[in-house]
Amino acid sequence: MISKKELVVKSNKIVEASYRLTLNEQRIILYSICRAREEQKGLFPDLPVTITAESFAKQFPSIEKGSVYGQLKDAMNALYARSVTIHDTDPATGFPRVKETRWLSEKAYIDGAGHVQVIFTPKVIEHITRLEAEFTSYQLEKVSNMTSAHAIRIYEMLAQYREVGTRELNLKWLRNALQIADDEYKLTGDFKKWVLDAAVEQINKHSDLKVSYEPKKTSRAITDFVFKIKDKNAPAKSKKPVAAPDQAARDELEKLGQQRIDAYVDGEEEF
Repeated sequence: MISKKELVVKSNKIVEASYRLTLNEQRIILYSICRAREEQKGLFPDLPVTITAESFAKQFPSIEKGSVYGQLKDAMNALYARSVTIHDTDPATGFPRVKETRWLSEKAYIDGAGHVQVIFTPKVIEHITRLEAEFTSYQLEKVSNMTSAHAIRIYEMLAQYREVGTRELNLKWLRNALQIADDEYKLTGDFKKWVLDAAVEQINKHSDLKVSYEPKKTSRAITDFVFKIKDKNAPAKSKKPVAAPDQAARDELEKLGQQRIDAYVDGEEEF
């Protein structure tokens, strides 16, 4: 059974939102979600989440060695300036809406203790705390050893479809969701090598999913990628072997065959 304390929960809207964060910035968000669950306090716009350098390093063993607290402060300071673009529908008009909000409303650090504190904005809290339909959840340990920020994002996108077993992602949409600039990985081959292949390798190595993908062309250009998704923990489907007929059954089949041949020769049966 999945421990709720270790569960990361995000709305599908924010999983598919447009943003780009460094690895440690993503880790702060994911760890804060789980920390709030562990302390059974929840996430509120007036209640900071405290992260210690020691616990952060234990949760993410692949973090660069050295001053973990310094890395944590740097990531928190950068995250404070970041925003996320959420695509939804305007309830008044029914038209598509593009909405931008910051991740954090407040940040603090305590040098003597090696702690940082973050408070998320109300809109972000709305998308990372509830557990209901149209939300994606997974255990934090499934991404703790990943060292690619893109791998975590793509893992979340594919984890949404683990029950379906496949997902098609448009190249243009994916670049926008990952906030990859037009002058980055301009060649599709470079995008596949440095973004998709690197992400797939880490997902297969560290997570509970086994994934692969195939490019899909429109005319002569690659426009989409079709991912196959398999849950490593899903029970394997057993294939019941077809038993070979025993000697008695073979003898009976030969006997029936000979009878039909004799009947055909005697003109009593047609093949």
